[in-house]
Amino acid sequence: MIGDKEVNSMGYARILKDNDGKPSGYRECDGEVAFMPKQQSYENIFRRVKIEVDTMEVLNHDFIKDKQRVYRRGVLLRGITPEGFHVFNPAYIGNHQVIYTPYGDAKIAHPEAFEVLDDGVGMYGPAGYGRDSEFVYFFTHSTETSYAVRLKTCKNPVAFTILSDGYTKDDERVYYCQVTVKRAIPQSFTVLRDGYARDDKHIFWRDQLLKTKVQDFTILGDGYASDGKKVFYNGTLLDADGAAFTLLGYSYASDGVRVFGEGELLDTTPQAFTLLSDGYACDDKHVFWRNRLLNVDRNSFKVLEDGYAEDKYHYIYRMVVTKKKDVEANHL
Repeated sequence: MIGDKEVNSMGYARILKDNDGKPSGYRECDGEVAFMPKQQSYENIFRRVKIEVDTMEVLNHDFIKDKQRVYRRGVLLRGITPEGFHVFNPAYIGNHQVIYTPYGDAKIAHPEAFEVLDDGVGMYGPAGYGRDSEFVYFFTHSTETSYAVRLKTCKNPVAFTILSDGYTKDDERVYYCQVTVKRAIPQSFTVLRDGYARDDKHIFWRDQLLKTKVQDFTILGDGYASDGKKVFYNGTLLDADGAAFTLLGYSYASDGVRVFGEGELLDTTPQAFTLLSDGYACDDKHVFWRNRLLNVDRNSFKVLEDGYAEDKYHYIYRMVVTKKKDVEANHL
């Protein structure tokens, strides 16, 4: 167990930063280094590391090395040489002996042949593809596993190519976030935008095959697409007239009979519908934010700025509605 005296002895130590200037979990004081990260819980972690300060290199939050040793989260990696041990990208770090993800051993079959295939940056955290001479790997921060998952259906890693919008392919298959896109033809496959893609015979939204005419298919924007008859929103077929379908702005659209907000049918008519600003819209009875009907007073509603609005009784931020009397009570 770590005593208060030992923890406090590093309390005023400087936080070491990596080569990108980001704070690591390591601290140094008078030539002594310890792994002592800031925690989001009551758990105290304090691990002194035996390291030469003059030759040490802080690799990222968890890893530090000198000319003889490599540590992960303050624990010595036995049998691992510091030679070539480096950060590939936010998803992978290691050398010819072993590769790690931010969660632990990536379980790469041939680390000496490992290479990353993208920048390792996902939408909400580290995520990315890599490969060695035998397998293609994928790691995402949202996984429950510490290792990178092997893309088992890819038999030719050399042919594996990163496209865009989550799509990848090899010489036999097309994938969307590791899921095989059935019936997709790799040789003619092209990513469009808003999650849509096509080959010579098919249209896709992510890994979903759409029943539509390839030659007439058009991306409208804001997630909407049409072949002139059918209309889709993020791959979902809408009950809408494609011939009259028009984008209104802020993900609203209409076919002259119906009004949609982010693909959802709204309880209003095109004749009564008015587009406001910052994603808000209204008719003579209702106020909308994208695909939501807001429970507010239409007569006193007004848009402010930066997503904020108010009426006589409420403060509104996008789809969050708060009673003014509750806000005022909390500030008494």
